[in-house]
Amino acid sequence: MDVLYLIVILLQGYVSAACNFPGAPAHCHVTFSNDSLTEGTSAWYECDRGFELLGPSRRVCTRDGTWIPEGIPFCVLNVAAGKAPMQISTEDSGVPQRALDGSTSATFSAETCSLTKQERVPWWYVNLLEPYMVQLVRLDFGKPCCGTNKPAVIVVRVGNNRPDLGTNPVCNRFTGFIEEGQPLFLPCNPPMPGAFVSVHLEGSSPSQLSICEAFVYTDQALPIERCPQFRDQPPGSTATYNGKCYIFYDRQPATFRDALGFCRSRGGTLVDESNPALQGFISWELWRRHRSDSSSQYWMGAVRDPQDPNNWKWVNGNDVTVSFWNAPGGGEGCARFDGSKGWLWADSDCQARLNYICQHQPKTCGRPEQPPNSTMTADSYEVGSSVEYSCDEGHLLVGATVRTCLDTGFYDEFPPVCKRIECGYPAEIHHGSYALMNGSVSYLSHVQYSCEAGYEMAGRSRLVCDIDERWNGPPPRCDVVQCEDPPQISNGQVSMSHNASVFGSVAEYECSEGFVLQGPRRIACLASGLWDKSPPLCQPEERPTTTTTTTTAPPPPPPSTIFTPPRLPPTTPRLVLPSRRTTIRPLSSPTPFITQEPRRPKPKSTTERPTTKGYERFPEKKVTVPDSQDSATSHVPHIIVASHPRENQIIGSGNNIRAEQSPGVNVPQPVDGERRESTGPRLNIGAVVALGAFGGLVFLIAIITTIVILVRSGRKRPPPAVRELPSRWYTLLALPFPDQHVGRREFVRTHRHAHRAGHFSNPL
Repeated sequence: MDVLYLIVILLQGYVSAACNFPGAPAHCHVTFSNDSLTEGTSAWYECDRGFELLGPSRRVCTRDGTWIPEGIPFCVLNVAAGKAPMQISTEDSGVPQRALDGSTSATFSAETCSLTKQERVPWWYVNLLEPYMVQLVRLDFGKPCCGTNKPAVIVVRVGNNRPDLGTNPVCNRFTGFIEEGQPLFLPCNPPMPGAFVSVHLEGSSPSQLSICEAFVYTDQALPIERCPQFRDQPPGSTATYNGKCYIFYDRQPATFRDALGFCRSRGGTLVDESNPALQGFISWELWRRHRSDSSSQYWMGAVRDPQDPNNWKWVNGNDVTVSFWNAPGGGEGCARFDGSKGWLWADSDCQARLNYICQHQPKTCGRPEQPPNSTMTADSYEVGSSVEYSCDEGHLLVGATVRTCLDTGFYDEFPPVCKRIECGYPAEIHHGSYALMNGSVSYLSHVQYSCEAGYEMAGRSRLVCDIDERWNGPPPRCDVVQCEDPPQISNGQVSMSHNASVFGSVAEYECSEGFVLQGPRRIACLASGLWDKSPPLCQPEERPTTTTTTTTAPPPPPPSTIFTPPRLPPTTPRLVLPSRRTTIRPLSSPTPFITQEPRRPKPKSTTERPTTKGYERFPEKKVTVPDSQDSATSHVPHIIVASHPRENQIIGSGNNIRAEQSPGVNVPQPVDGERRESTGPRLNIGAVVALGAFGGLVFLIAIITTIVILVRSGRKRPPPAVRELPSRWYTLLALPFPDQHVGRREFVRTHRHAHRAGHFSNPL
């Protein structure tokens, strides 16, 4: 099912795929033939004024959501135009400036192309006057090189070191044939910063290097189109350097104060700063504009400090710290660029009427870059405004989110990139599944895990595709649901279908013998972790009852006679009962005590009595003696109660009473210090029926046994006087089983005290 779901998602994405924003370079505007960017939509690129488009001007959205041709075009500016070139040597009139005069030709011409002499490794370079991020170098060669079947090696270097030494980093290297008038494009990948761009021709033999036109392109330059434009300014009077605009006024000379006021009225000022690079730029621009008139003079914004005649200050109030004076001043209060001195500085009368240079800040930064798969929000591109970027779904924005336009005409941050992030399909889990919440596995996509019925989740159920192209955590685990142990019940036991109480396991209940089950026999562990039913109960089994009618005789008359058992001859054989282990206590303890067995649950059992064996027991009798015989020699009669066996397995019954359980009844113990082992299992009702069958026989045996014991006891002393106890027939039903000793004890002839026998107490 999950595989089918993923296939459907992929098919839907394939069928209905639409292109994202294709990306736009800086200083460029993109228009679309269809705003929905569906298949077949065309994107048209158009650069801002002053920039040149490098690359395709039209791209088309394809069925799979990509744009063709691949690659984003550039809107670039040629920063080599009007700059200072140099070459190793010059042949005829092929000066290095001809490679930057703006003219192009399909064939070599001495009037438009530079040319060196035959050199081992000829070179040509241009000083850009300030560092730029060079992206592309275009070379239109003049003469071919280097002979038939002899490829040439062209090396382009960009940097800030002396270009003639060949130590700057290599921007690009080309090996091939150089054809006359054919352009060669050599991109720097990545863009390289530098103020010097040099071209080196490496061959196996000396050769000439001829360049008709050289172009150095960058998209990080300030075009003159972003500088203030005034109707009365001379044509071609504007130049840019280091984020500032310079307008050269050479047709309306003015005094220093008037020139300063004129520049300030238009939002600028006279040149109020200095450094070697700026001095070189201004010197070059003045030399280029006044090659034929070296006597020209231009005001600059420096005046003598009235407080300190040896100090000079800029019109903005700062001290002049870097100066390029031609000679010590003559005491004048204003400064100028002197063409007769190589455009170095000289002091001048402030009332002289000279040309001047107005310095301005740019007004706008232009449209910034917009990376593919992104959205850009901006109110304007003026100085001080900001633009904000966001990436499409599944892409991560790498770089600055907000960029602000500075007064230099550039943005404060580099453009961001929207990187496509994919984490791959999540891991499968046992007894569970997952669903892609966004239908994709790209950046910030969510996956939701779930477990099958009867399993619970351990770990996080929802994961997110993170920046490192991984899900932000391990997959969860589905553990089987655990139920509590099944409840135990009284008089019964429980068994499990599994080794643990887990989902799907069944607990089966069974009652002990003599009890019946009321309720469900089986309960099951549910997926919720609970048992589906309450446990059953074990109720006592209903058995038929026997009603015994007891007639209470009237109280007997006061005792007046003494029963004297007949003396039997010594040769009379004794009844030998089965032996039983007895415990003999010291007879000197006159204090009676009663031991209570602990109560223990015991299952019901059925006991059968054999008919071939029995125990003899004397019947209960009322024996009285005269009050005169109640002396110190009389003893408290034994209280002998039928004891229950600990192990009473009856042959054929199939049931044993557990030795560790007792019915929990109080069993009287003898008072003469001798404790007999006794346990008290509850009398089985089934035994009553069996006893009724041979009760008469047992009654006779008991009488005979009593007489024998009394006769033997009478040989030592006269029988003690005992109180006649009322006879109760139901005590006969409490007779012990055949393996017990009743009414008999072993005699210890060496003991000091006389033994008593034949006296029974009422059962308690």
